[in-house]
Amino acid sequence: MLHLPKLIDLHQDLLLHINRRDLYPDHWQTNFEMLVASQVKVVVATAFPVPLDENFLDPITNMMIEADFQEYVSRCQKSSQYSLIRTSNELLPALNKEHHTSLILHIEGLNSFTDNDWEMLERWYDLGWRSLGIVWNLTNSLGGGTKDPKSGLTDLGAKLIRWCEDKGMIVDFAHMNRPTFEAASKIVRRPILISHGNACVICQNPRNYTDEQLKQVAATGGVVGVFLARTYVTGTDHASIQNVVEQINHFRQVMGIDHIAMGTDFGGIITGHVDQLDSIECLPRLWDALIKEGYSKEDLDAITWKNSLRVLQAHLKPYDRTI
Repeated sequence: MLHLPKLIDLHQDLLLHINRRDLYPDHWQTNFEMLVASQVKVVVATAFPVPLDENFLDPITNMMIEADFQEYVSRCQKSSQYSLIRTSNELLPALNKEHHTSLILHIEGLNSFTDNDWEMLERWYDLGWRSLGIVWNLTNSLGGGTKDPKSGLTDLGAKLIRWCEDKGMIVDFAHMNRPTFEAASKIVRRPILISHGNACVICQNPRNYTDEQLKQVAATGGVVGVFLARTYVTGTDHASIQNVVEQINHFRQVMGIDHIAMGTDFGGIITGHVDQLDSIECLPRLWDALIKEGYSKEDLDAITWKNSLRVLQAHLKPYDRTI
């Protein structure tokens, strides 16, 4: 029997997957209709700008981010099946809506930002943007990404993290290199959220996290979303559902069940899938594997939505000043 619990997915490149089909020669990993059918009640949906020349530091990326936000808003306005989450008060009702998916708008890497761009951020906030990862793989004006082992959090990056927390926004630690992670962890006042990442002990990669970092997350009451790109599950040319279970087992051993979440990265996986786990529709296979591993229904609920709910509620404000 395949289990289909409700899900909060902490990371999907939803619009990128829909609008840039040239980047994905294979099947659909996710789309709006698949989210509703798969019981994804809340998804953190990215604006991840990929310029045609792939110059991710080009200021044109800011225009692309805003265009993505406008499209997300438009899609939510045109269909009763989709809506935006701006406040913590909207999270619990979203989990109980039938045939409905709610979106939290996220930026994965604010790669072109200066101290003159705060008005732009206010405009995006008013559109409904509520989650930020200050870096992607590349180092930018805010801090060091995972392709750069040395650069740390900048003064501007620290200022932006404080701004996000004051606004009641989610600060996502995914893609931070270790110096940036350490500096940011000393600034944030809320539980650390890593939207998508795995354990270094199992798969050595700068995108994954050491046991020390995982314990830091747990100590704050935070969560790490399990990441379903093969490259970061095993680091080899093959990964099975059981390999994902092994990642979850390690998280449980190091952090405890209350700090495990899901951040699939569906829509953004271009380096290879886990066998039989290549789209949002395949997740019941993982849930069944966890049940067979000995995880209880309560454990599964914790992983699929309860832990994420707790941390998202801690980050978002209970009201929306734009209304």
